[in-house]
Amino acid sequence: MCLPCLQAISWLALKMLWDVEEGLVEMELDKDKKTDVHEDFIEELNTLRGRVAELEATRTLCGDFGKDCNLNSRFTDLEKNGREYRFEDYFDVEAIQRIQDAFSEATNVASIITDLDGRPITRPSRFCRLCNDVIRKTEKGLKNCMRSDASFGTKSPLEPIMRPCLSGGLWDGGTSFYVGDRHIANWIIGQVRCPPINDDRIKKYAHEIGADEDEFMEALEEVPVMSREQFLSVCNALCLIANQISILARKNFLQAQAIARRRVAEAALRESEERFRQLAQSTFEAIFIHHEGEILTTNRAGQRLFGYSQEEFAGLNIDDLADPDSRDTVRFHTAKNRKSRFEASFRSRDGRMLICEIQQREIIFQGERVGVCAIRDITERVESERQAKEKEQQLIQADKMVSLGVLVSGMAHEINNPNSFMTLNLPLLDEIWRDITPVLEDYYHENGDFLAGGLEYNELRSFMPDLLARMQEGASRISGIVNSLKDYSRLEPGELMWEVDLVDVINNSLRLLENLISHKTVRFELDLVDDLPQVRGNSQRLSQVLINLLVNSCEALTDRNQGIFLSSKYVEREKLVEIVVCDEGVGIAEEHLKKITDPFFTTKRTSGGTGLGLSVSSTIVQEHGGSLEFFANPDGGTIAKFSIPVITDGENDE
Repeated sequence: MCLPCLQAISWLALKMLWDVEEGLVEMELDKDKKTDVHEDFIEELNTLRGRVAELEATRTLCGDFGKDCNLNSRFTDLEKNGREYRFEDYFDVEAIQRIQDAFSEATNVASIITDLDGRPITRPSRFCRLCNDVIRKTEKGLKNCMRSDASFGTKSPLEPIMRPCLSGGLWDGGTSFYVGDRHIANWIIGQVRCPPINDDRIKKYAHEIGADEDEFMEALEEVPVMSREQFLSVCNALCLIANQISILARKNFLQAQAIARRRVAEAALRESEERFRQLAQSTFEAIFIHHEGEILTTNRAGQRLFGYSQEEFAGLNIDDLADPDSRDTVRFHTAKNRKSRFEASFRSRDGRMLICEIQQREIIFQGERVGVCAIRDITERVESERQAKEKEQQLIQADKMVSLGVLVSGMAHEINNPNSFMTLNLPLLDEIWRDITPVLEDYYHENGDFLAGGLEYNELRSFMPDLLARMQEGASRISGIVNSLKDYSRLEPGELMWEVDLVDVINNSLRLLENLISHKTVRFELDLVDDLPQVRGNSQRLSQVLINLLVNSCEALTDRNQGIFLSSKYVEREKLVEIVVCDEGVGIAEEHLKKITDPFFTTKRTSGGTGLGLSVSSTIVQEHGGSLEFFANPDGGTIAKFSIPVITDGENDE
């Protein structure tokens, strides 16, 4: 135990003793007696301070831990030999003896430290003549004293035991020394008389153990008298001091073990440096020697690859270097030094992503089985393969879009043929109904109600005109949707040479998505300008952008009460038409906002997303000289805004 630790205990002891002093002054003594006790106590406090100062100047509480002392090997040998921990293994008994003596003198109580069987470890402090020279001089009295001392063990070091002695009947108190979970000794104080005092019972005990009764009673009169409350205060102070000494002793022991382990590790590291130096010079791959993932050492290639020095690698695990998405994979393969080969993503010190191929083997290093990882950076190879695959996917997707356009065009034609029968014949049916209505009315007034097609004429004449009108409206809507599909899928030259009315583009797009929008939300709100300046471009491609944005908003909704808002306006100062789609859906993570227009980037891969929709939309808007931007909606969801420049007067003249 170091000098600061001893000083901490010393001042704690002094504070407890001042508390004891306050209690002693409360004893029922006459005024002169109180003064004498107070002066004696102050003298004892000064004596205790002097003895503590002497201890601080000469040695530490737990002994001399000089260069020849090796606590770690000392206690390791005890464990290997199967020996029980003893009080002497943790403490310097002579130093404890001096503290015990000072405590006894200051508190006017007897004190001794015993092992678990009641055998003394320290010499008795301030033992009264009754116990030391009368009771313990008899065989039976000594046996009873040891039995009483051995019974003072407690499982709670901060709660003292206070009771009459099992031998002489004087009041004793005590606590236990615990180091960790080991009970190694008891600290017993007492040999005081606490009122009420039964001298007759004590006198009978003298006869029982074979002691001289007159000498016994004469020695009994010399035993100090103390109230139970004051004796309890002394016992509580004892508990706190003993507990602090035990805690600090255990810390010293653990610190010695940690220092010894560190010395072993440092020696092993020096031993491995020369071996690893040759390995580091012979390879360009990063080599990590580790124990269940904890990095022991690495080569220069590893330091260059990740940007850390050898010292900075110390204490890190290999999975600490991995990207969060790959951390579990790396930990799984390295935790047991298992033989394996796998790929994972890592992060260098500057944040650069590294895609690596890892091969792991088990080797013997410094006499122990450890793992060795060879890490090869394959980022460029993987990136090249990814780009090649993306181009292949783009070609496949382009071919699909062409095929889809042909399919949609054919379906539109097939739907339009039967629908044309309805659009042509429904006006004729409406005219026929109007012509026969007077005849049917005359018949109804002359003969009363009658059935036509299973319906009463009185009911039929009220909704038949509306029925025909709705049928004609439905046929017209089918025709409009078919024409919009044909326009959307029509293959047209890429030159942007037409004047486009964005009001028509918006209306045609909404006509195609009417059913989807009504199914996804009950709050679809429009804030559209009826008259917008024309832009130069391709109406089908601009419609494709708007449809893609609206479909994405629909798919982002998780509840039909969440809304979608579509607005358009002319920004005269910038000569732009601005269209905004805002939704209250799940939104887009901030780290994804800048990447969502990258080809094949998608957060909906598992649900069939290709990552091409927004990429194609961004390309279309850029071809029109505009911009496509995405923002987080403060109320939740996403805001998408695309702007297209309008045709200026100079362009109209051309």
